[in-house]
Amino acid sequence: MEKARAPEISSLRRAPLAVFVATRAEARPLWMALCSTARAPRLSDSVARTELQDREVVLVTTGMGPEHAEAAACRLFDGVPGAVAISVGVSAGLDPQLRSGDLIVADQVSFYRRSAEAARAFSCDSELKESAVSGVRRSGDRYRLGPIVTVDQIVLTAKEKRDLAARSGALAVDMESAAIAAAAAARSVPFLAIRAILDPVEEDLRIAFDQFLDHRGEPCQASLARYLFAHPLALISLVGLGLRTRAACRRLGRLLRELSSILA
Repeated sequence: MEKARAPEISSLRRAPLAVFVATRAEARPLWMALCSTARAPRLSDSVARTELQDREVVLVTTGMGPEHAEAAACRLFDGVPGAVAISVGVSAGLDPQLRSGDLIVADQVSFYRRSAEAARAFSCDSELKESAVSGVRRSGDRYRLGPIVTVDQIVLTAKEKRDLAARSGALAVDMESAAIAAAAAARSVPFLAIRAILDPVEEDLRIAFDQFLDHRGEPCQASLARYLFAHPLALISLVGLGLRTRAACRRLGRLLRELSSILA
């Protein structure tokens, strides 16, 4: 397991907060909860900046998937030296005890490998982890502490999630955290992942996202309209997922405010 060099506590207190999220649907509600008095990023923004308790906060919308996430993290770390990296957003649950909206504070993140090759795993920074747990306990939100696994394709069905849980031992699955952790470890950047459960393990998402999402995981309006015309019942599922995503990301934004205060 790879682990970044442990930073001095004082460096975390001074450090800019680099917050990575995959999509605009996650970024906007998170930003509004994190920085309630700041201007919301435009839909075209991939990087938005503000200050929180005299700390620089940089919100990076990476695009969906490991390649986009790692590239965005490398660019940010090169441009903002001394940053603290936090991967946030929604994820699928792999543990049957998890419900939609529950928070996962990761103790480690890893890439899933279908082959016998050992997966690369990255430990999360201990002070960031403990501070996040303290913050979520104050909020009273349901949470679990444990591992998150990163994959390169959307996991849709309950069977796929159960199989991945058995193979990985993780509590949740996303498509970005381990890639950001890899970039952070290469530069000795303190890293933490915090995810909110969107779809529990037994929920099937029978939506063909590949028919209307572009290469960054953002919806193409024309393709989405065609998909909904052919599958009108999918609109109900998409609206429900959107509402859950906004609620989850608002919760994450509030937690990040608390985390910044704890680290101050």
